[in-house]
Amino acid sequence: MKKILLHSTLLLTLVWASGCMPALKQHPHMDEHKAERLKARDFYTTGIFKQQQGHYNEALVAFYQALQYDTTSATIYNSIAENHMKLSHFESAKIYLQKSLRLKPENSEALQLLAECYLRLGQDDQAIATFKRILKANPYDTDARQYLILLYEKNDDALGIAKENEAMLRLYGKSPEILQRLSQIYIRQKMYNKALYYLNELQAIDSTSAETPYLMGQIKDVQNQPDSAAFFYRKTLDREPTHKGALDRLTLRYRSKRDWKAIIDLYRPVLKADSTNRAARIMSAEAYYYLETYDQARRLLLPLVQGAEADPALMELMGRIELESKHAASAASYFRRILQHAHDNRIAWMFLAFSLSDMDSLQQAQKVFEEALNHFPEDVNLWAFYGNNLQEQEFYEPAISAYHKTLELDSTNRTALAGLPVIYETLKMYTQCDSVYELAIKRLPNNALILNNFGYSLSERNIRLQDALKMAQKAISIQPDNAAYLDTIGWIYYKLGQFEKAAHYIQKAVDSGEASAVVLEHLGDVYAGLEQVEQARTYWQKSIELEPDNPTLLKKLEKIK
Repeated sequence: MKKILLHSTLLLTLVWASGCMPALKQHPHMDEHKAERLKARDFYTTGIFKQQQGHYNEALVAFYQALQYDTTSATIYNSIAENHMKLSHFESAKIYLQKSLRLKPENSEALQLLAECYLRLGQDDQAIATFKRILKANPYDTDARQYLILLYEKNDDALGIAKENEAMLRLYGKSPEILQRLSQIYIRQKMYNKALYYLNELQAIDSTSAETPYLMGQIKDVQNQPDSAAFFYRKTLDREPTHKGALDRLTLRYRSKRDWKAIIDLYRPVLKADSTNRAARIMSAEAYYYLETYDQARRLLLPLVQGAEADPALMELMGRIELESKHAASAASYFRRILQHAHDNRIAWMFLAFSLSDMDSLQQAQKVFEEALNHFPEDVNLWAFYGNNLQEQEFYEPAISAYHKTLELDSTNRTALAGLPVIYETLKMYTQCDSVYELAIKRLPNNALILNNFGYSLSERNIRLQDALKMAQKAISIQPDNAAYLDTIGWIYYKLGQFEKAAHYIQKAVDSGEASAVVLEHLGDVYAGLEQVEQARTYWQKSIELEPDNPTLLKKLEKIK
């Protein structure tokens, strides 16, 4: 609101000279009217001087006396109202301003004062209506428009704010600041098409801003148009390669798609601009880890995990990198560092045990599992892997107990359902073995490992071969290139006397390059069944090279001689 200027004697003279006080008509009582007019002017002049001196009550007395001689002057009503406002008598001021506006409905001074009264009285609706009247008479009154916008903000009327900003666009032309403001208003109001319209307008006059395409990308995300959103985020990064918002959103998108190469490409320019950028190093290292490019992952992450205050999450990732790249001792050191400061880190306990297992320190791994279970006695995965560790050490009774505890916590746990029947089979407890396998298939009907293992177990005992074949066929349909599963189905066909089919599958298992001594022996047996003696000899010989002390195989070779 502009400050109302105090009236001066010169202004008073101009007011009267310009006819602000009503002109007197020629009539018989002209002299009487002229005299009253002069008296009104004198009292008004006195009021102005009192007002200039800050004597507002005395000024009001003079203005009221002037009003006694001239009730048709909007100027007198305005002055009375102005002095009431000086004294904080806003209700009284409002009454006189309303009278002034009845005399001159578009009097700008009265409208400005009345709008201020409504503001001071907290009568926002009336203030808004009055500012609108001012702007209707003079659209270029920037003070009135700014007050109107402030009132809309106070009353959370975002569309009112938008309307006034749109009016400024029409009056003053396209302004980046106003276009930006409008786009943000419409984004908050979820009026996305209007927001996009103003963002496009903004883009047309400023093609360098990174924020504009970023906002457009956010809108496309909300509209469930991920490809369009990604386009705008990439456009953002073309203009500002280190824009955090665009990087975060694209990273989230690529991680959900497990597109690790895209993440590496995303952060390459960031690292080029600043090789110390922490976020870029972490995201790139993680991507290289999942791509199994461990040397690159290690190079990026190593500077961030040195020192006592290293982030445990980064040390965990570094430990995994070392574990996967067959540096188990180094991996163990990172997981131990985590546990020095955070005994409640379940992942660190688990991966420390894995690292020790990879170092063939099964007993140390067992102790780690047991200590971890002291901290997390109800953790199903710890129990499952603890059972697996005991099974590897051939501690079958405690392993069975660990697996049973696992299944109490999670009846569908894959590790326990796969490991427990193998122990029973090893102990020749076939009834329990088959019972657990049946239960496992009921709970996990599409688990290829369990289907394969049960089928193979039955074939080794030469029972229920048709059931075994169905299981093996289902396992192969799930993982058609798994060498162990190919061997199982081939071995079942062998037991069924279908040597050609057996050779087909077991040869594929051998050709995969992952064949064990058992698979090679099986292929030799199949060729023996086909009476292809030299082929049988070849594969038995390859098997004995891997397992020199196999007495059954030695007998086969001796017999074929």
